[in-house]
Amino acid sequence: MIAKDDLRSVVAFKEIDDGELALIGSRCADVRLDAGEWLFREGESPRFYAVVSGELEVSKRIGGVAAVLIKYLPGDTFGEVPLLLGSPAISSVQATTATRVAALETTEFWRLMHAHDDLAKIVAANMAQRISVLRSSELKAPAARCSIVGSANSPDCHRLRDFLTRLRIPYDWEVCEGDECRVTFSSGPALVSPTIRQMAEALGLQTSPRDHCYDVAVVGAGPAGLAAAVYGASEGLTTILLEREAPGGQAGTSSRIENYLGFPGGIAGDDLADRAFAQVQRFGADVVVTRQANRIEGGDYDRRIVLDDGEVVTCRCVIIATGASYRRLPARGCDDYLNRGVYYGAAQSEARRVGGQRIHLIGGGNSAGQAAMFFSYYAEHVDIVIRGDDLAKSMSRYLIDELASRSNVSLVTKTEIEAVEGSDEVEAVVLRDAATGKTRREPTHGVFVFIGAEAQTAWVADFLATDRLGYLLTGTNAAKAGDPWPLLSREPYLLETNRPGIFAAGDVRSGSIKRVTAGVGEGSAAIAMVHQALSS
Repeated sequence: MIAKDDLRSVVAFKEIDDGELALIGSRCADVRLDAGEWLFREGESPRFYAVVSGELEVSKRIGGVAAVLIKYLPGDTFGEVPLLLGSPAISSVQATTATRVAALETTEFWRLMHAHDDLAKIVAANMAQRISVLRSSELKAPAARCSIVGSANSPDCHRLRDFLTRLRIPYDWEVCEGDECRVTFSSGPALVSPTIRQMAEALGLQTSPRDHCYDVAVVGAGPAGLAAAVYGASEGLTTILLEREAPGGQAGTSSRIENYLGFPGGIAGDDLADRAFAQVQRFGADVVVTRQANRIEGGDYDRRIVLDDGEVVTCRCVIIATGASYRRLPARGCDDYLNRGVYYGAAQSEARRVGGQRIHLIGGGNSAGQAAMFFSYYAEHVDIVIRGDDLAKSMSRYLIDELASRSNVSLVTKTEIEAVEGSDEVEAVVLRDAATGKTRREPTHGVFVFIGAEAQTAWVADFLATDRLGYLLTGTNAAKAGDPWPLLSREPYLLETNRPGIFAAGDVRSGSIKRVTAGVGEGSAAIAMVHQALSS
């Protein structure tokens, strides 16, 4: 229990009398930490704290690297910044020695702020000082880990820049004409048009499993896969997460998700993915990036996932969370300009390139709406092209209202793209009026496509039952399709495929709700079913 004497040395409480101090102590949690133990992490909801004894270190992830900001010593208070801003913690706090902290809940913090002017002034001054640290030269931005030199229209340059942007890895980009894409690093040899895996290896990212056998292997690191990995690892299952590109999936490319529960100001897709990725690593899951799963072999609860180079991951259960990819636009010229003017998804790495230019977004769903809002801050004008007559059937009302408020965003209805044209780069789109059949040519600097999705299940289509669109069947639907359900002791669980111990979660599953929150829910629920399967 925190006594008034424990709080007497706290600077912010120096003008508070013994009676009030005793009351504060009685309402504090007595938090004791060992060296290396975290009090809270960036993105969590902290309380108001006073250091009774010991020492804590404050750090913040910048460019994927943890930078140490300051230390808290006995007598210091902290936690006021997110409380006053109404936001999650903007940094992480970890004990460097055995430490004792008094923790006040939010309601008690506000009572003290209203009751004691001297304390309020000290808290406000501390907040201003701590925010200034973030802006000062004391906190150095991480240096670029590599430099990319190549044409703005190079598909190789786009692919690498998009990969680094999604992983929040700092890099320099020098525009240079020519077909060659050259990457240099602060140490190590230069690479010419490297693959994503070669790039990852040069940056020291994990591209191979550390172990040979796991309780559960999660394939795909979108919201469903990340949630499954977090819950699997946190509940004691040896867990590996396999991702063919960068964590986040389609959600990770979203410029802003406004209706995700718990984030009233919205959250960028890559920010959400970055936090989830850090959480997966915190719980000790094995995370492997830039590796493609090619097939699944083996029997019940003894599965082998064969990777792109023949390497094998053995596991007792599998959760498939490979999601869906954007459907290709069948307009003439689209394939010719792929990743050099025509992009599938938001492609935030292209915002700088389209600055002050006109662009076209194809599609009327939430992903297209979020991308249109994002690009409206860079592009001179954004045209949203849809085949229907309005957005109400496919886009959330809040996005429709936000887009209507943007003067440089226009909606083009009952229209399809017939062709993409240009020379070295995209210069124009040919639009066709669906009602009259007439075409017109409009200048553009980029075409971003969001026209529905296709299930990423080709690698297991001959092994697992799917619906007519290629999405994985689960539960009772799976038991009625494909090979007969082999277990007489039970029916397949809700998220289980027609093979015992193999589950599907998120967008890849037939009948799933294509929302980030639904994917997170299914990923966590799949782990509960893995536990049931392994104990049955």
